[in-house]
Amino acid sequence: MIPVYLCDDEAAVNALLEKLVGDQVMIMGRDMGPVKTAYDPISLLEMQKEGEVPAIYFLDIDFPGYMSGLELAVKLRQYDPRGFIVFITAHDDMMFETFRYRLEALDYIVKGDAAELAKRVNGCLESICQRLMDEPDGKGAYCSLKIFDTIRHIPLQEILYFEAVGRRHTLVLHMDGEVLEFNSSLGHFEEKLGEGFWRCHRSFLVNRARIRSVRLKENLVELDNGETCLLARKAKAEYASNRKG
Repeated sequence: MIPVYLCDDEAAVNALLEKLVGDQVMIMGRDMGPVKTAYDPISLLEMQKEGEVPAIYFLDIDFPGYMSGLELAVKLRQYDPRGFIVFITAHDDMMFETFRYRLEALDYIVKGDAAELAKRVNGCLESICQRLMDEPDGKGAYCSLKIFDTIRHIPLQEILYFEAVGRRHTLVLHMDGEVLEFNSSLGHFEEKLGEGFWRCHRSFLVNRARIRSVRLKENLVELDNGETCLLARKAKAEYASNRKG
């Protein structure tokens, strides 16, 4: 499911968007939702930090007493770099500001004509559905993990492997150009990430898409960056059996 967030300080606009988005999602029959509504940027940021990514955002530009919608979008991008952002606003002179902020907004819709608003919102949702269907399997998928009080959303294609170290449920996540240490268990991520990851050893969970070779004689799994993980006897036997099959 890809969540949808609405954020406008006008209750009437949020109510209209809820109906438009809800109706279109039902018509398309796609895995979108739930639709969540916020009336200010702070509330939306709190919702978004605990949610799945990528997500869809319909944002106003003007929030008196708060950050602007453009500044809000910049913060959202920190957590959800592949999210879909649509601005719905009364200001028709701010469109080029979205380019200055490098926000890659999907659309910029000016409030006023309800029929035109409905048409543009529906068009955005249909475009998002098509983009998601056109993505190769696994691309755009994320792994969410909590490090202290921060939720990180890591693109799966950037993950090499998880490594369990010590006896206190400490995991080390090895990625392209970054290593993260946090508390959890390999079993949790083995279940959560499914067939795309392989428990090749009690201490290692590797991304199948990043495996360069399985070195049976050396009991090692080599990743595409040259790093290696241990290969357990049971995993080795399963791998050999699958190759024969």
